[in-house]
Amino acid sequence: MKTRVMISLMFGLTVSAAQAAKMDGAPAAPCEGLKVATGPAGKGYSKLYADLVRVSKNTMPLCEVNTEGGLDNLTTLSIKKADVGIVPMDALKKMAEGDANIASLMVVAALNSNYLHIVTSANGLILEGPKKYGVLKGDTRTVRITRMSELRGAPVALVGSAQLMVRQLDKVLGYNMRYIDVDSDAIAFQKVLSGEAYAAFSVAGWPHGQITRLAPNSGLTLAGFDVPISSPYSVRPYTYKNLGVYNVQALAVQNVLVTRPFNGAKIGYVAALRQMLERELLELKDGDFEPGWNEIKSFESKVEWPRFAGLPLKKK
Repeated sequence: MKTRVMISLMFGLTVSAAQAAKMDGAPAAPCEGLKVATGPAGKGYSKLYADLVRVSKNTMPLCEVNTEGGLDNLTTLSIKKADVGIVPMDALKKMAEGDANIASLMVVAALNSNYLHIVTSANGLILEGPKKYGVLKGDTRTVRITRMSELRGAPVALVGSAQLMVRQLDKVLGYNMRYIDVDSDAIAFQKVLSGEAYAAFSVAGWPHGQITRLAPNSGLTLAGFDVPISSPYSVRPYTYKNLGVYNVQALAVQNVLVTRPFNGAKIGYVAALRQMLERELLELKDGDFEPGWNEIKSFESKVEWPRFAGLPLKKK
């Protein structure tokens, strides 16, 4: 009990000092608490972070570090530009193979899942067959991509974390897809509509903000994931009423909140963040917060990765 009181007092003083340093037009004060790597402002991980700030009622010394997303969060943590961050398990395992700093990260809490969204043309692709007699225009046919297994050898647009995920999947599946890396969902969707890509792959929690904003007449739909897969992945259904897509099977991967290993005061900060998550989970599920919280049954859900224990590391 005494330890919790000390942590609360320490947090309260830190937050008060940070707030006192803020002035209109002045540069942002240095972060005196935990720097949290999220993603693009206003999107998935950043919205989860905003929910944490709301339920903490500004008693937690947290500062957001906006990045490009889960994959970028791992690099940001590795170079000590953030203290904790939200990352998908597949990227964590893969990136840890070549980076000792990433390999030393510890799971603070299991969160919601990310889903691989396979966006395809609702009207199909018009493909031209071989030329007749070597010179005449070949017959055309319309092909509608409705599932993952139909993308063998196809050009596909990849956004953000999908650039790593799909490449890793392709190595296992042997589909030999042709990758087009792009910077945004909007560009990826346009490449599908133009026929340059047979599908666009985008990774996000459900519901995917960019997809929920698509109009029914956008010309886009979602293909199902029909390939057997193993850990750290699972297959779960999702629905997007605006596109007329119901209970389509999608590839899912667990998100986790991870921390760098600490020996000093930040251990207490991370422990207090973990306690706050436990204390506020029901409010996060019941209140006006992101739907991703409703997926979480327990922050202790099993993940194949070392856990944060809330204790200093033993010096060798």
